[in-house]
Amino acid sequence: MLLCDYSLRYLGGAQTAFLRQARGLAAQGWTVVVVAPDADVLDGTPGIVPVDARAAFIVPGVGLPVLAARRRLRVEVAHLAAQHDVEALLVHSEFTLAAAALAVGAAQDRPVLHTVHTFFWQASPVLSLLVPLARWEYHHITHLHAAPRYVGSSPINNALRTMTLTIASRADAVLSPSAHQARALQTVGLRAVYELSNIAEPLQPAASRGDEPLTLVWAARFAPEKRLDVALEAMRIVTARLGAGRVHLHVAGGEHRPQTDVTFHGRVPGERVGALVAASDGVLISSLGFDNQPMVALEAFSRGRPAVVADPTLAEEFGDAALGAQTPDAAGLAAVLERLSADRGARDRAAAAALTYARERQPAPHAARLRDLIDAAGQRRQRRAAAERQGARE
Repeated sequence: MLLCDYSLRYLGGAQTAFLRQARGLAAQGWTVVVVAPDADVLDGTPGIVPVDARAAFIVPGVGLPVLAARRRLRVEVAHLAAQHDVEALLVHSEFTLAAAALAVGAAQDRPVLHTVHTFFWQASPVLSLLVPLARWEYHHITHLHAAPRYVGSSPINNALRTMTLTIASRADAVLSPSAHQARALQTVGLRAVYELSNIAEPLQPAASRGDEPLTLVWAARFAPEKRLDVALEAMRIVTARLGAGRVHLHVAGGEHRPQTDVTFHGRVPGERVGALVAASDGVLISSLGFDNQPMVALEAFSRGRPAVVADPTLAEEFGDAALGAQTPDAAGLAAVLERLSADRGARDRAAAAALTYARERQPAPHAARLRDLIDAAGQRRQRRAAAERQGARE
């Protein structure tokens, strides 16, 4: 059973990863019960049983559905788990459905695995004023006490990451799509943390663009942590140094802004983003210290397109499939763009590595790895239960 508190009609990174996993596992012959708001987007998909979780209201500004009738929701999840004899519950969020999964797993002795997408959450420091309200509301909708508490960032970031740890610390296994997030989770004391990449799209390598001018795509949420302004400043520097027409950036989303060598496409559907990526030399990811495993990178890799990244951690994460800047600022990005504009060989080598990265993250190896993790989580749960019974007898 796959559970997610986020609306599946809003395609953020977590939802994209969730949907790709559901469809990928179903394609491998698994029966997947999907419980989430707007799960009907999966209606008619062979192997998937979609169950819509209705929201009582949507949190303004962040688009987070708050699910109603907590007790009834847990009863429904328990009934579905028993009806379909699910082997494990896999949650991709930290709120009402995640708490329901933990309760059902404990009651029915089914392992619960928590895929973490959110440990690098960043929010405006202004929102720190709302931390007491956020903590109260979180306890109200989940009935879980925060443990352990995260410290080390702003009050609002600490509160958000504590919500992640509240679920992760109670799960039988914690899954991280990236190695660097897995290390961060282990550093704060979580055990049974495993890397399990998101599923890449089917391989569809695009033809080489030859000696055409370097062209990149920026596609992400228009949020401060994605640092579009840094990417645009890097383009200004490149245009000033090389002249117009040597490097071009397509921005998927946003309103048009007049800037040489930058095209703003406004809001575009996912398939249009894929077409833009296939017609480019790669994607540009300008975030720093925020992204876990950005799904736009996987979309690029499946097409044989590498990622140009500002974050040195992402450069390490993606290996040869990434082309990293020496410094994470606009000047550092501009320098790597200038180098790549003249180095077709570097682009081609990174493109080959990108395809290899995507090939290793197709549904079949993902399902095999998840099967092993589910079995191990089940055994861990049984050992813990036996120890608790022994302790009760003593």
